[in-house]
Amino acid sequence: MTTPTTDANGFVTVDMPSENDIGPTVVAAEYPPENDNDESASHRQRSLLKTLWSEATSTTDLPPPLNHQLHHRRATNSSKKSPRYSRKGSNSGTINNSNNISPSKRPRSLRSGRHSHNRYRVSRGAKIAKRVWFAAFAAFATSCLIAIHVFLYRIFMGSSSTSNNSNSNSNSDTAAFGMVSKNGMPILAVEDQEFKMTLDEAHSHKLASITQHSIDTSQYTIRINTWQRNEQLLLSINHHAQCDGVKEIQVIWCDSTNEPPNEILHHSSGKVKIEKHSINSLNERFKVMIDTPTLGVLSLDDDVLRPCVALDAAFIRWTRHPEQMVGFDARTHVVEDDNEESKNNDGNNNKSKWKYGYMSTTESSNRYSITLPRASFLHRDYLDLYTMALPRPIYIYVAQNLECEDIAMSFLVSSLTNGKPPLIADYWAVKSMIKLYTEKKISGGKDHKSRRDTCVNDFAELLGLKENGEWPLQTGKLLHRDQFFAYGAEPEDWSNIDPEGYQSSQRLQDVIQQMKEVQSSSGEDRMSWLTRRKAEAMGESKRLGMIEKTKEWKERWG
Repeated sequence: MTTPTTDANGFVTVDMPSENDIGPTVVAAEYPPENDNDESASHRQRSLLKTLWSEATSTTDLPPPLNHQLHHRRATNSSKKSPRYSRKGSNSGTINNSNNISPSKRPRSLRSGRHSHNRYRVSRGAKIAKRVWFAAFAAFATSCLIAIHVFLYRIFMGSSSTSNNSNSNSNSDTAAFGMVSKNGMPILAVEDQEFKMTLDEAHSHKLASITQHSIDTSQYTIRINTWQRNEQLLLSINHHAQCDGVKEIQVIWCDSTNEPPNEILHHSSGKVKIEKHSINSLNERFKVMIDTPTLGVLSLDDDVLRPCVALDAAFIRWTRHPEQMVGFDARTHVVEDDNEESKNNDGNNNKSKWKYGYMSTTESSNRYSITLPRASFLHRDYLDLYTMALPRPIYIYVAQNLECEDIAMSFLVSSLTNGKPPLIADYWAVKSMIKLYTEKKISGGKDHKSRRDTCVNDFAELLGLKENGEWPLQTGKLLHRDQFFAYGAEPEDWSNIDPEGYQSSQRLQDVIQQMKEVQSSSGEDRMSWLTRRKAEAMGESKRLGMIEKTKEWKERWG
């Protein structure tokens, strides 16, 4: 402790160290220098020193709760070193020990003690929690606003593209990209605007094996696409429900304004399920919403019938090649070189323009590369791959134009099989088709041919099927020497098919044996057999006047 000294004038000098080391501090004494005795002087000196020490060690009172918190920290740090003191006032020289003050006379901050500090901690924690929740909500709201702005931007950009191409697509409300509706009707679900799998990923996808479950090599699921043709739909269901190979019939119902008729909704066969879609698009026929009980799927239009034995024969062909489509309708693409636009700097042709070849062109060239899903067997996985991996320009074009889903599916499967053409059922099975009469045509019009030309050319480019693409599309020979059975690429020779390979299905064993017998019969017997099969299949439809150019049809429709 510093020793005070008294000078001749009665002033007491105390040397006190400071931060800036400014020297001794001089304090004026409030008593006469020499008139008091030694004992009084000593008492006053001690009192003054205590006052100076209190001034040096005390802190300035702060408003709660900061003052209380600071006192709490000081008490914690110094509790083991010295007793706790507090100043009563700025002008007082009295030193008070807080431990000696009665509880009723203590300051409120001291009487509160630990409980006041706990209340402060709880209040502060609650404020922090509120701020965290507010920040999280603000971040979520910001992300939602960004997503909405991106969506509106796509809509706006799509609308701009449509206005620039209004000559070619005058009936569309929005452009292909970002389009969700047409003429006020939804045509593209939000979740389908972007692909979920790249084409390369689709190429590496391994199809589910059909040998794991016996049902996949003995029965199949029919998926019928329909649109406001209930009479044709009911006739198709009535016929196909009688086929033993049919496990289930799924009706793709896209008519949101009408309900399915009760005779379809509650069909007596128990095989029918209605798959309702909110979107009216031809893409929906390949969008599975009710899982199929089999891996083999027969895609059908509602106005096409064939004898059950024809379907079974095509199904057997598909089970031998499950990675390919097996269809009943063959079409081709026509390549036209554009010598002016397709030459590169070296003068070599590296591009060509493709067009759609109808049946007449296909038969005259005896080559084909396309089959139509209006009657085709295909693997269940291809339905999902169409929805998930088909390039979005193709998917959106089909939705916008109600056209070309058949070309898109055929080209997609060919792309995923490294350019192989689809397979075609036996020639007799192809010619066994029964077409139901209808006044409403789903496809057609003056622009039908030009749109299909566009589809063939653009889809082939996007799927890498052109000559300079990654998987050039191959063509298959259509007609062979045996013009009753052999049709399309890799035709089946029924004499080499062992019925024992289908032990899980007696029905298919019988079909194989029947094909062997027909194959060994004469041409006249073959045609007679086919005529009987067609007559059996068209029985109800013919009786109701739904087979064009028959007597019953003329009587009904004039």
